[in-house]
Amino acid sequence: MKKLFITLLLIVTANISAQNPYFDISKQMEIYNDMLKTLSTNYIDEINFGDLIQKSNKKMLNGLDRFTTYYDEEGILQQKMRQAGHYSGLGISVRVKDSLILVTKIFKDTPATKQGLLTGDKILAVDNKYIYELDRKVASSLLKGEKGSSVNLLVERNGKQIHLDITRDEVPLNAVTTTQLQGDIGYIRFVKFNQKASSQTKKALLDLKKQGAKKIIIDVRGNPGGLLNEVVKIVNFFIPKGKIVVTTKGRFEKYNRTYRTKNESVDEEIPVVILVNNHSASASEILSGSLQDYDRAVIIGDTTYGKGLVQRTFKLKYGTYMKQTISKYYIPSGRLIQRIDYWHRDKNGKPLMMSANLKEKDYKTANGRTVHNLGGVIPDIVIETEVKQSLLKYLVSKNILFDFATWYYYNQPKPESVEKFTLTDHDFELFLKYLQQHDINPKSTSEIMLTNAYKKAKKTKQNKTILAQYEKLLDAYTQADEAVLRQNKTKILDLLSRDLIQRYFYIDGYTQYEMQNDEVIKKAIKILNDKDVYHKILNDK
Repeated sequence: MKKLFITLLLIVTANISAQNPYFDISKQMEIYNDMLKTLSTNYIDEINFGDLIQKSNKKMLNGLDRFTTYYDEEGILQQKMRQAGHYSGLGISVRVKDSLILVTKIFKDTPATKQGLLTGDKILAVDNKYIYELDRKVASSLLKGEKGSSVNLLVERNGKQIHLDITRDEVPLNAVTTTQLQGDIGYIRFVKFNQKASSQTKKALLDLKKQGAKKIIIDVRGNPGGLLNEVVKIVNFFIPKGKIVVTTKGRFEKYNRTYRTKNESVDEEIPVVILVNNHSASASEILSGSLQDYDRAVIIGDTTYGKGLVQRTFKLKYGTYMKQTISKYYIPSGRLIQRIDYWHRDKNGKPLMMSANLKEKDYKTANGRTVHNLGGVIPDIVIETEVKQSLLKYLVSKNILFDFATWYYYNQPKPESVEKFTLTDHDFELFLKYLQQHDINPKSTSEIMLTNAYKKAKKTKQNKTILAQYEKLLDAYTQADEAVLRQNKTKILDLLSRDLIQRYFYIDGYTQYEMQNDEVIKKAIKILNDKDVYHKILNDK
């Protein structure tokens, strides 16, 4: 009888849980609170519960999808500044690395440039607070502050330590970072779809047309996206009023919406090429995908990132916020470009690709061209530029190229101009010598795996014959590494050139360099200069 009662109780509990999801929430919250209470009374050391729970919140939300997240007061302030298009600080990009802050980029005409900070500088302390003593987020936030306030930095530069006093100022976060005219081709580079995006794009477009531009290149490579309303306005510059740009569909009807162009266009005839890569996401994909669907632009580059999800930010208590995914978006042809399927996972909990659960389907553009779904916007002309060779990835991920560029900046003469800047075979030999002098041995993925296996074999005291075989293979890899580097000399010199050009001449010089050397831009110019080819790609009759 007792066994029957327990069975019935379990069935009733299961039915309550299935019928009322709040029962399960309440149950788990009780367990969570009990766990925290037990920790507070029994754990060996003092616990920062605020920090622990905040990390728990973020991990829980990120477990749904990588775009659903939690913001504390500082985090939401940073988010709002990025969307507004300005903040008060130094005007630098940084990365927290090895208990210091590494300055990875300096922006022109900002407090950093005016007061002597350089790319490659290692910030050891901020206002006498050493970075190694601080939380990563706190360390970075110390660089920001009110306009007119000053900050003292202890910096390591070229092996020496120096102090810099820098007065913070307003730093614009422009959506459009550069425009340039080459012949009758105008070039516009996007960085972010923030609140300035549509107004800056319209101004750039009109200015270039006034200067004589009869064709346009829009570059959204590396652009992570931004505000949906802004990209709808930008698409509207090139297509008529009343056209569908994007449709959102979610679990709840209130988030289902169709976004149409609301205004008269700026120019419906000017030929347009949009440059994309696998880091072009979200709003960048709506721009490129919708104009592709209307056959209004030729898309060139790598297949885009594949973010077909829309997020909305909700206010929580104590000044905190939660950004969560509320819908999927579909571009005019009906395509969903989401790549990762967060709602279906493998046995280890890893999300699958959308293509694993949905059938590939052909969609049609306005002119009847076939386009595809399930994984980003596939360009009309695919040019793969991503670094795929594992040895080169190692050079990038371990900052080896960055560190050599820093050494080169201090030890080689500055070029007179962008036009006169070029890295030669001699510079490549300097790079190889730098690796040797600093005992740097770049490793491919397979070599890293072999090295780890060798270490494990030594640790478990395998016999000498086996260890000798490992050592022989590792020696062979080491000898082959230089050959692989030499085979990739052109790519390595190009990556170094891009880094150095930005240090010498900032973003304007970088764009000038790209207009002369970038293979994707060269292809775009070639297409735009051949009217017949351009219209043939778009099936424009």
